[in-house]
Amino acid sequence: MRRFFRILAIASFLPVILLAVGLYYAIENVFPYSAIRPHRCTVAEMALSSPNLLTPAAFTTHWEEFDITVEDTIRLKGWFVLASVAQNRGTIILLHGIGSCKISMLSMARLFVGNGFNCILYDARAHGESGGINCTFGYYEKRDLSSCIDSAVVRFPGSAPFGVFGDSFGAATAIQALAADRRLVCGIAESPFATLRGVIHEYFRQMYFIPLNFIPDAALLRSERIARFQVDSVSPERDARKITQPTMIVHGSADRKISPQYGRRVYDNLASEHKEWFLVDGAGHSDIEKVGGAQYELRIIGFFRRYMAGNHQTE
Repeated sequence: MRRFFRILAIASFLPVILLAVGLYYAIENVFPYSAIRPHRCTVAEMALSSPNLLTPAAFTTHWEEFDITVEDTIRLKGWFVLASVAQNRGTIILLHGIGSCKISMLSMARLFVGNGFNCILYDARAHGESGGINCTFGYYEKRDLSSCIDSAVVRFPGSAPFGVFGDSFGAATAIQALAADRRLVCGIAESPFATLRGVIHEYFRQMYFIPLNFIPDAALLRSERIARFQVDSVSPERDARKITQPTMIVHGSADRKISPQYGRRVYDNLASEHKEWFLVDGAGHSDIEKVGGAQYELRIIGFFRRYMAGNHQTE
């Protein structure tokens, strides 16, 4: 009888032991990499959603390959697309979202180019055709943007002034870059998160339905060692306090991936005297341009026309 109860006791603890072992394995070998090594989108993949818009050649003949090597020898693959007018209004740098690539920003590039702006689009490190294996959510990416400006000034004289437009992960990078590089005279951040740790906690709860922050925190500790960056230094809401350039924060009211409250926190912290909050009613995380329609385009273009020209008067 004692032997039976001993076996029963061991059997009852076995699921707990297996769960603990599985959790340890996930924290060490799965969760840390899922955060910093996103899916790489391909041309074939993008062709399924936008078969007629895969390169700038779809809407202009005035563009060039724009590849740069950043400080840690990572090669970034990009395009420099020239404005459709002889006297351009400046250059807007377009930053895509997590797990996406420069192709996803071609629709915005077409809008900007048609309104007199040059555009730079590139695959962020660890994305698309660019080098690198780790994404750091703006920690290194903001420096990559500065390197992009360095190269553009040399290769395309007269390309200044520079502005930035970022989506989601790209929006978080845009905010950090605006705080770090004053050559960016203005910027728009669409669907930014407030802090990296906070949004990882949110994603973890959404994906696994487990409201335990110690699990993603343990995984992030390992992510920091792998990618050699500091998670808590990635805080767009804190960097917003350093931003004095004109800045617009755009968010969809129905965003279920990154709550509009995070975008509002970034907006509320902006130090700029010229800041705008644009909540697109009914839009989610990935359909703001579509839902916003003509009003969205007018707001975006109007913002860059005002502030790229150095005119800070409201229209």
